[in-house]
Amino acid sequence: MPDNQKKVLFDFIELNGQLNSIKGLHTSYYQIGFICSVQALPELLDLDQWLSYLWKSNAEMSFDNEQQATDYAQTIIALTNEIQTAYQEAIPLNGLQCHDWLTPNKQLSEQGIQFASGFLAAVEIFNEQWTTVEGDSNSENILQTTILLLTKLAPADASDPQFLAIVDQLPEYHEILAILPQLLSNLAYSAAQNLVFDE
Repeated sequence: MPDNQKKVLFDFIELNGQLNSIKGLHTSYYQIGFICSVQALPELLDLDQWLSYLWKSNAEMSFDNEQQATDYAQTIIALTNEIQTAYQEAIPLNGLQCHDWLTPNKQLSEQGIQFASGFLAAVEIFNEQWTTVEGDSNSENILQTTILLLTKLAPADASDPQFLAIVDQLPEYHEILAILPQLLSNLAYSAAQNLVFDE
C-alpha cells in the first residue's frame, strides 16, 4: 500500500509540474494537503463541491486544453481513491514521505508548510462538516491535535505572542512529521466511525 501511495502521489506531483502554465493553481503540496483534509471529513463530499478550491481564490478554474483537464481529473480521482482506501483502514499515509519535509538544518521545507496550509484551509472551509463529531471526545481530540500540530507547521499569525507561546510548547517539527501520517488516518477513521454510530 505505501508503495502505491507513493506512486500515486508522485504521479500527482509530476503532473502538477507539467501544469505550470495554468494560472492560479495552488502548489502540488497545498493541493495534497487540501485533498487529504477533504477526504478525512466525516461525510464525503463530491468532487465538484471542493475541486475549485485547488485554485487560488481570485483565479478561474481552467485548463489549456481538454486532454490536460482529463489527465488532471484522472490523477485527482486516483489520489482521492488511494487516500480514502488508507483512511478506511486507518493505514498511515506513509506515501507522503513527511520525513523529507525537513531541510538539512532541521527547518520545515516549503512542501511541509504548503501541505499544512492546504489541510488547514479545507478544515476552515468545511468546518460545518466537522460539527458532526461534536460530543465524540475521541474524534474531537484527534481533530484538535491535528489542527494544533499543523498550525505549528504553517503558522497563520507568527506575530501573536499568545500564539507563539502555545506553539513553543508543541513537539518539534521532526516529532510532528513522524506521527503525521498515522494521525491523519486516525482522524479520518475516527470521524467515519462516529458517523456510522450516529446513523
